[in-house]
Amino acid sequence: MEKIRLLIVDDVEDNRLVLHAICRRMDDFEVREASDGLEAVAACESWRPHIVLMDIMMPNLDGFEASKIIKARFPEINILVVTAVIDPQMERNMASIGVVAYLHKPIDKELVRFKLQSIANVLRTKVGKHIKPTSKNALNPFSNDIRNFKTIFDVEDAEGMMDFGVWILMRCEEQKNLVCSKVDPMIELFYLLMRQSVRDGEILSVIIEESFEEIFATMQFSKSVELKGKALELAEEMQDDLIIHANIVCARLNMGIEIQEKVPLKKSLPTPIVEEIKANKSIRIMDTEEKELLRQSFVQKTTAIEYIEEIGGDVLEEIRDLESLDSEWSDILSKFEEEPSIENMHYFVDRVLGVYVRAINNLFEFTALAYAISSLGSFMKEHADEIISDSIKVKTLVMLIEHLGSDLVSWREHIFGLQDAGDIHYLDSSFFSSCMQIEQIIGNKNIENDDDNDMEFF
Repeated sequence: MEKIRLLIVDDVEDNRLVLHAICRRMDDFEVREASDGLEAVAACESWRPHIVLMDIMMPNLDGFEASKIIKARFPEINILVVTAVIDPQMERNMASIGVVAYLHKPIDKELVRFKLQSIANVLRTKVGKHIKPTSKNALNPFSNDIRNFKTIFDVEDAEGMMDFGVWILMRCEEQKNLVCSKVDPMIELFYLLMRQSVRDGEILSVIIEESFEEIFATMQFSKSVELKGKALELAEEMQDDLIIHANIVCARLNMGIEIQEKVPLKKSLPTPIVEEIKANKSIRIMDTEEKELLRQSFVQKTTAIEYIEEIGGDVLEEIRDLESLDSEWSDILSKFEEEPSIENMHYFVDRVLGVYVRAINNLFEFTALAYAISSLGSFMKEHADEIISDSIKVKTLVMLIEHLGSDLVSWREHIFGLQDAGDIHYLDSSFFSSCMQIEQIIGNKNIENDDDNDMEFF
């Protein structure tokens, strides 16, 4: 087969470089890049990639809309979403249009290669049965009513893990009704568990059993399974379709229930599609002040320790006092969600965002952050009537503002608390972009910039 064509889509150049570097070590992959959804659609039109690594939050056309268009025109393209936002509703929406898997930031490079190689092997290999007839005695704790064969994978290295992932993905293709929202977390969870065991020198077997409606995958370890971090999150996502008992892990995939109704898609779209999308979008032009702030560059890295020593005590205390706003941020935002009103909107902007702006304005190095938060507050006040009249916009705004608040807490902690940041400007562009993207999403607008080479969005 020809080389696997992989398209990396992300509006942040650094993110694209990281993903490109990860994929560069994979054999028989040809990699290209796109900086937003519009470029991704155009690349799919002209280049027809086999796999697309798609970011969600991007200017001009976000990852969800771009994925809908791509899957409508080219259903054979495999789309993997790469995102820092954990949003179950968005994941369900992406699954409904045919997205094959999720990769959550921060990126695990081994997991990226594992998922890409698994999909590539599916593309390269015709379906094989790999069945080993056994007795009908069920190993899984879900059901005794299984068919009279088992599929067994002996896992002692990365190739064994790969074979298991490829087989599951092939079964997804065979069984069109397979509930694919559980397939990706199951594969990722098994991968994490297998990787740790293989590193410990353990040889595992994964036993696959099937009924006519379900697939059961069972692993047995030499010691009790202890879930931590990402593995625990994935297990919680599986809910009732995962059973862990001492040293046994078993997952269930349902083949008999159709997935939720798909989002209606146009069968064909006019050409050239990119021009049509641009023509029908409202555009938010970035003003000169915004561009100058985004162009600010800090060539010389400054560690948090160096910075704290330089700025002195009074300013530092004011920033640390922002910790008292954490509970108010959540409480006032919850009140606004329960009682959407102009008064509650203005109170949050003045009582919370305004205090942040005043504190951060005392720090010359973070002028862009203060400006971004101030601009967001002005936007919220200006569009208060429009926002409170739309319950979906209210919920979306609350969710996005909650994420912004969490990021600001992390920013304070790593620079002014733990002082472990190697560069105090590591989140500058990210915060600016987050505030602008909230305006973009809530205002149903895109951000246009006429000097792409000078701009970066996170």
